[in-house]
Amino acid sequence: MYIVTGASSGIGRATALELAARKASVIAVGRNSARLQSLYDQYPEHIKIVQADLSGVDGVEALLGATSECSKFDGIVHAAGSAVPLSDYQELSRDEHDIEKHFFIHVMLPIKLNNLLSKKLFGSRVLFIDSFSANKPRVGWAGYSIIKAAAQMAARSAAAELTSSTVIRIFPGGVKTPLVQSVLDSDHDSSVVKTFKALEQDGKLSSADTVGSYIVSLLVDASEKQLSSKESWDITNPDDRID
Repeated sequence: MYIVTGASSGIGRATALELAARKASVIAVGRNSARLQSLYDQYPEHIKIVQADLSGVDGVEALLGATSECSKFDGIVHAAGSAVPLSDYQELSRDEHDIEKHFFIHVMLPIKLNNLLSKKLFGSRVLFIDSFSANKPRVGWAGYSIIKAAAQMAARSAAAELTSSTVIRIFPGGVKTPLVQSVLDSDHDSSVVKTFKALEQDGKLSSADTVGSYIVSLLVDASEKQLSSKESWDITNPDDRID
């Protein structure tokens, strides 16, 4: 059985569907009850849905309650995210950006879940979705770059210290998720908007389904020897494929 957070949309949803299609059992966690229900309707024998906002204590407790009957998980996919708004560095201290909430979801939530479920994740595969935005500033999207940089270090620290689990980090590149769509729809005058619009025009944005299939190949098909051969996996790199 696998836990997939952020399962009501984007990469999380695609991953949950691909796991269920492989006949794996999935606890799919997300905020949108209607979208979660549509997951269940497609694979009622394999998907258990948990409607929860993981940015709060109640949501985390709801997830823990849903896992109480399972003593062992095959893996967890940390796909929960948030719509970090486009903003310049100078705007980050404004209350409307709520940077602390976004930081919790992207950085602290995986730490909390890994620790609270540590015994049930013994020997499992723990997957983080990394971002190239962690490695360079996104001008006009400073908050996202800062948050993803912190999330990357948290994932790298997990890889170094969670020796009872296999930690997997993937770089999906540009993906047509709801978050990226919000950037594409924005009239914000920044280089990051221009960059993503150029990627879309050139057909270089992957679909969430493509990323979900890639994630499941690492979770299900990859051997421990293969996973230990790389510190991280880049979906855009042909050499980083599991045949």
